[in-house]
Amino acid sequence: MKLGRLRVRIFGWHNGAKKIARKGDKEPGVKTSELPWAQVMQPPTNGSNSGVGQSGQVLMQGTWVMGMFLDGEIAREPLVMGSIPGIPMEYSKGNTDDPDRGDGFYDQRGPGPDKYSFPRKTQSWDIEEPDTNRLSRNDPDYPHKMIDRKKQNQIKSANAKGYTYDEPVLQQWTDFKAEYPNNKVWETERGHIFEVDDTNGFERIHVYHENGSYINWDNGDPDGEIKPRRIDKVTGNQFTFIEGNHYNTTIGDIHITGRHITHLCQTFMVAGTETTLKTSKVTVKGKLTAEGLASRTGASDSFVDMFGKVITVKDGIVVSITEGG
Repeated sequence: MKLGRLRVRIFGWHNGAKKIARKGDKEPGVKTSELPWAQVMQPPTNGSNSGVGQSGQVLMQGTWVMGMFLDGEIAREPLVMGSIPGIPMEYSKGNTDDPDRGDGFYDQRGPGPDKYSFPRKTQSWDIEEPDTNRLSRNDPDYPHKMIDRKKQNQIKSANAKGYTYDEPVLQQWTDFKAEYPNNKVWETERGHIFEVDDTNGFERIHVYHENGSYINWDNGDPDGEIKPRRIDKVTGNQFTFIEGNHYNTTIGDIHITGRHITHLCQTFMVAGTETTLKTSKVTVKGKLTAEGLASRTGASDSFVDMFGKVITVKDGIVVSITEGG
């Protein structure tokens, strides 16, 4: 019904999928498919009315929860009131209604080929550590895989003159200064991450896609050598479509580095005190109109200035100026 309901195997009420028979014990087991659906209580900020508020289930299979029965001892209307974090000490045995796979109080997907099962063994989680996200805990012995992935996939670029504009990344784990419990982290099952970090001197807002793309706002270097900044990284292509006007203003400099830069427009104007093109070749296809022209090389060609006059240059020297026709 897409209401975010859960099937919960409740201690003291639901046995494993197939209870091991004991002498004089004829009580049957309870299959996962026979468990009653449990509603999940939502916080007041969710709304839970006509699609308004936060949607989506965040409780993963294998999560321990606490709740109550709305119908008392009849026990067919369970309500989940919250989840209980802990320190799992063993991997999930799974539960496929097979008594040899455990008593059912685990993620039924098990620890096998499905790497997204819980509890799970990954580069960013293992048993015998708290369920709290590694980015929030920031324990040196448990680095989050996202940090290493950023370092390994750092983009480095250089223009024709050798100037480099490298992607700013944390150079080592000690540069990640989040302090528990200041870093609020939401990581999804597939590895998308949202961080809001209030650590003093390391305040950040960070949105990370599992493919490596991210947007990061931070305060730069706490010592003041690097100013507050925003970093956008796209691991594929980026498209921006604007129906109205686009205004881009900066107090400082603008640096654009790329293999090929193409502007498609009806009118292109550059207004400034000085414009310098440093390149091995400049090709103009079409009409070139110049208010003033100076050549420091032995160029030979004809140009038309903005008043329609034809200027002929030979070996870098203007040889004639005639009225245009």
